[in-house]
Amino acid sequence: MSLFIDDNLEQHDDGQVTCRQCDQVLGDAQSQLRDARVTETAPRTAGPSVRESPTLFADRPVILRRSFCPRCLTQLQAEIVPADEPSARHRSLSVKP
Repeated sequence: MSLFIDDNLEQHDDGQVTCRQCDQVLGDAQSQLRDARVTETAPRTAGPSVRESPTLFADRPVILRRSFCPRCLTQLQAEIVPADEPSARHRSLSVKP
């Protein structure tokens, strides 16, 4: 039995987490996006709805951090965060019998 984490991630019985679009192994239950490609760019690259300067909202530099599948480049995660902080988005998975 496998577990669909979201539209793009799946966890298999052996604990491996794969891209649901191309079956690329991305990590395991403890570190789902370990092997994903990560880009860090200016927040305005997120799209036209991000227009204001981050300095109006934060006293530190802010970035757009996105994670992609290294094989098919499906975007797996996106967050606008202070540049000096690691990703705070983690999934905790458990399957009840």
